[in-house]
Amino acid sequence: MPDTPTTRLGMYKSASDGSEGVSYTQDIGQNLDKLDAAVGFQIVTSSTRPSSPFPGKPITESDTAYRTYFSNGTSPASASWVEIPNGSATYNSNLALAAGRTISFGGDVTVSRAAAGRLAITGTNAGLVIGSATYQNALTAAATTVANTTTETVVGTFTIPANDAVGGATYRARLIANVSFLASAQLTWRARLGGVAGTQLAAAGPTTLSGTAQTNKESVVEVDLVCVSTGAAGTWFAMLAEQRNTTQTGSVGDIQLGSSDGTITRDTTASNPFVITAQWAAASASNTLTARCVMERVA
Repeated sequence: MPDTPTTRLGMYKSASDGSEGVSYTQDIGQNLDKLDAAVGFQIVTSSTRPSSPFPGKPITESDTAYRTYFSNGTSPASASWVEIPNGSATYNSNLALAAGRTISFGGDVTVSRAAAGRLAITGTNAGLVIGSATYQNALTAAATTVANTTTETVVGTFTIPANDAVGGATYRARLIANVSFLASAQLTWRARLGGVAGTQLAAAGPTTLSGTAQTNKESVVEVDLVCVSTGAAGTWFAMLAEQRNTTQTGSVGDIQLGSSDGTITRDTTASNPFVITAQWAAASASNTLTARCVMERVA
């Protein structure tokens, strides 16, 4: 009697006690055919999967754009198939990641579980697209202080990637600053596209903040930047609003509005730093502000 066939491929094994002669056809030829058939993924259809697969048996279905599976060896065989993601077919199963694992797209965007019921999207200029709207934000990493200088200083920045803007795309900056100053100190807030040396979008000031020195007052600056048209000669419109709780002098009120007075031109096919800046008219250690800025794409 021959020995028990192999468990996975059912390959023939002649009697190990030497009582059976070796048959090329049976002992070698047919076994080689079974080995050959078992190499790689067996091509089947979704209705002709193997009925008695061995654990680990791989298959691919020609009628589903080559979805791939392996059998986990459970019974019934029809329920043993576990799908393997591939780049040919649409994935037709649920994919569960262990805690702390991530999925990366293109090397610059990573999706992960932030907490119970929370999805995190991280990466350089990462954003979420819902329908035709993109949602994206950036918090200035640390508070920025502008003191004892007349240099125009960036207090918030958000880089708009090349070709990110479409007609109607809207970017928003919201800034709050703690401000102290000498009597009659003047301060200017600006929004620019292209960095501190870029195109001015809108401004508020120079504003004489008060006829008396004051400390620890607040200013809030909000800017909406809208892309009107795209391309190398892309056009933009902006509106700036500044509100503060200082005692003003002259004819300037507690709320100021500024705009681009029409559109400005800036290439949308290149990346553009959208920045908010602050500038004192006179340098003094008493003229100081500390600002934090949140910037985001809202449409």
